[in-house]
This record gives sequence, structure tokens and C-alpha cells, in this order.
Amino acid sequence: MVAFPNSSCQKAATLPLNLKRTLVVDDSATILHALCSLLEHHKIVDVVGRASSGVDAVDSIQLLKPDLLLMDADMPGMSGLRASLVISQLHPDVRIILMSMDTGLRFVQACLDCGAEAVVYKPRFLQQLAGILKAEAVAIQEPTVALKGAAGTI
Repeated sequence: MVAFPNSSCQKAATLPLNLKRTLVVDDSATILHALCSLLEHHKIVDVVGRASSGVDAVDSIQLLKPDLLLMDADMPGMSGLRASLVISQLHPDVRIILMSMDTGLRFVQACLDCGAEAVVYKPRFLQQLAGILKAEAVAIQEPTVALKGAAGTI
């Protein structure tokens, strides 16, 4: 589900709090460090691993056995979308959230079609991720997050 600004249709979604073991993937070392630091500082999830490419993400899943994969959608080589497709087929129990600067409807739908359960907008990453992972639902009023599934769950 994609929420649009000024829409009367506001959706909310959550992922269970037991999704603590998290693999974080981004091709920018600076962004990867910042994301992991934010997650650890705010105690949102337990970061069990970091990877810098889609290939590294696919390889790390088997070793680290995370509950949640938080991954950049747009990376060189194997993109986050392609890695999501591979991982969702090989490890359907791993929940995937993609991060992007792109909020275009076609791109967001492609992310969801590749196995992601949510897409968060990087500039609002922490706020949106915290809302998705908390037990209480958060109403999404901007075109900055997409969620797969019915309102209230993903």
C-alpha cells in the first residue's frame, strides 16, 4: 500500500517486535555506519551484521540468520531489488525492508514485487522504521513509505 499526501486513505502497519536480529546493507560506508549507529543508539533492533552489496547480503543471510533485512534498494552490481528477490525465494522467513530516495509509484511497486514488505524513504528512515517496528501502528500521511498487506499488518 502506498500512502499519498492529502489522501483520505491513511494506512498503518507494523512488524512484530521480535524481529530483532537485523542485517543492514548499504553500498555507502558512511550511510551504513550512520544507519547502524542510529539503530543501535535508539535500541530499535539488534544489528547482527553489515554488508555493502546485494551479493554480500545474499551470502550473509545463511551465516547470520537475521529476522530482518534492512537494505538499500539502489546499489551497484546486484541491486537491493534483485537481492530481495533472491533472498525472499531462498529464505522466505526473513522480513525485508528496502530503503530508497525514490518514492515513484512504479519503483515502490517493483520493490514490493521483489519481496520487500516495506519501503522507507531514506531522509525519514529512523522515524518510519521505528513506526513500522513498534507494536502500535503509525498513520502514514506522506508518500515516503510503502507497505505490503492489509492495514495494520504486513
